[in-house]
Amino acid sequence: MNARYGLAELYVEAPELESVKRISTRQLRHKAETYIFDDEKGAMGRVFHARLLGKDMKAAPDSEVTEYLLDIAQRDPQRIIDVYAGSDTGIRLLIIEAREKHIINIKNKVYVYADDIVLGITEDAVLAYLKDPKNKKILELIKRDTYPELEAAKEDSNKKTKIKE
Repeated sequence: MNARYGLAELYVEAPELESVKRISTRQLRHKAETYIFDDEKGAMGRVFHARLLGKDMKAAPDSEVTEYLLDIAQRDPQRIIDVYAGSDTGIRLLIIEAREKHIINIKNKVYVYADDIVLGITEDAVLAYLKDPKNKKILELIKRDTYPELEAAKEDSNKKTKIKE
């Protein structure tokens, strides 16, 4: 046994498996790029999805936003597909806006709500935490703190329905 090559004595080459992997990666990239180019809302939709990916590009031209999204599609096409086709867009936007309003903060690399409720280490962990049905109360509290105007609108509509009755 030759020490130069380690313990491996036999290497089986499977070019078919490698080509299948390359093709599936290209298909994912193509699907992600199709989502970007065929966005129903056009430039505003791309700006919205860039924001969901963590970059606020409201003032950027559409070409820069598209380029940013295509760069992500090149590196991680599944991430683009999840943002465009995922069902958790509302909660992702809530997390972003709660962070902007300092309702959710990052302390010691941990997402925290109200200084004592640990939500997770990554944004995906926070998303999973908030999607869990047993954490529905915390989700509602974050919504109330992030969007107080919606809470006021609910109270106004409740008062109107009570007056009509």
